Amino acid sequence: MDFSLIRRDQAQPTQSLCLLGASGSVGGTTIRYLKRVPGIRLESVSVHSSLEKLQQLLQEFRPELACISHEDAFDYGIDDLKSQFPAVRFFRGADGLVEMVQESRADTVLTAVVGACGIRATVAGIESGKKIALANKETLVTAGPAIQAHQAFAKNSSSTACIVPVDSEHNSLFQLLEGQNLDHVHRIVLTASGGPFRDWTAEQIQKARREEVLNHPTWTMGPKITVDSAGMINKGLELIEARFLFSCEPEQLDVRIHRNSIVHSMIQLKDGSFHLSCSQPDMIFPVAHTLHYPESVPRAHPEMSFPEAWPALSFEMVDERFPGFMLCRKAMAAGGTAPAILNAANEVAVDAFLKDRISFSQIPETIDRALQSMPIQQTTELEELIAADEKTRSDLLQKLGALSAKK
Repeated sequence: MDFSLIRRDQAQPTQSLCLLGASGSVGGTTIRYLKRVPGIRLESVSVHSSLEKLQQLLQEFRPELACISHEDAFDYGIDDLKSQFPAVRFFRGADGLVEMVQESRADTVLTAVVGACGIRATVAGIESGKKIALANKETLVTAGPAIQAHQAFAKNSSSTACIVPVDSEHNSLFQLLEGQNLDHVHRIVLTASGGPFRDWTAEQIQKARREEVLNHPTWTMGPKITVDSAGMINKGLELIEARFLFSCEPEQLDVRIHRNSIVHSMIQLKDGSFHLSCSQPDMIFPVAHTLHYPESVPRAHPEMSFPEAWPALSFEMVDERFPGFMLCRKAMAAGGTAPAILNAANEVAVDAFLKDRISFSQIPETIDRALQSMPIQQTTELEELIAADEKTRSDLLQKLGALSAKK
């Protein structure tokens, strides 16, 4: 267990920010925090397709660079945006996202885009020597072996790149581990709300409707992450991410359902004791910590309450009602391209579910078939990991297309 990706000695407080995914939930929280701290400048920003949101941000923050990652949305709105904001340089599509990061003068890149499209942009930030505030799970789930092996994170590297996790569980875990002798840590435990089906039977979950899946009891998130949470796949992806962030072995990682979402992570020391990290379920806490790190957040967040206001804390095991979670553990143990295959299959399956092409129970079935049919390769080459991702997507989209044609 170590902090070889975080590289605490290289981290500096954020003064200028390149925000990728400003129209999502983490991006929105980041904007909310930037309005409280005038010392951090939004230097560059991206949205996927929300032209209205981008227009608001350009008007309020006046960044130098902006990207619209959805190419059709870019083509539709670019002429109007250029006429309103002639001083802004605009970038188009996924390639434009990478180009914007490369040209950005910001010291920090916060990657809050959803999906594997965030991988190359994150790598571009690493290769530019920036602090990476990482909120994109897929960077480490799909490309974790390549990120770990990147020359920027070698022991003798002169790079100024570092990764600080934004995800609430990983960020709280980092804060717990930073004050510990890592040789004393026996186990890492991430918590999960349990999603909307924590009290449902396996038979009920099998028949879950779209509106039930998207009805998360605690967090307000985008549809893809909300679906992942309902099947506990998001927590399995977070285990894989934690393995690379903290250089853990799979057997050192565990999950507990914690309905209150007050405790975000725990560590168990070798003497058997547990240390817990707690805060209200609001992403303002990890976002602020990441931006200010290695300095402390300058003031208390008004969103926090004192312990006497908290509900009683309780924890439960994750069981076989969530086969997607078990598949994540299987892929983590297999290593190599297995997590990339799992993640790609999940993204395709969730998209199909949200378009009413498959049922909720078919999401883990689709993932399982992909893991069984695709060859698993042990590699640290980024292009080979991305190729496994792309091959999985291509094969599944073809099969789903054939299935739709039969209907």
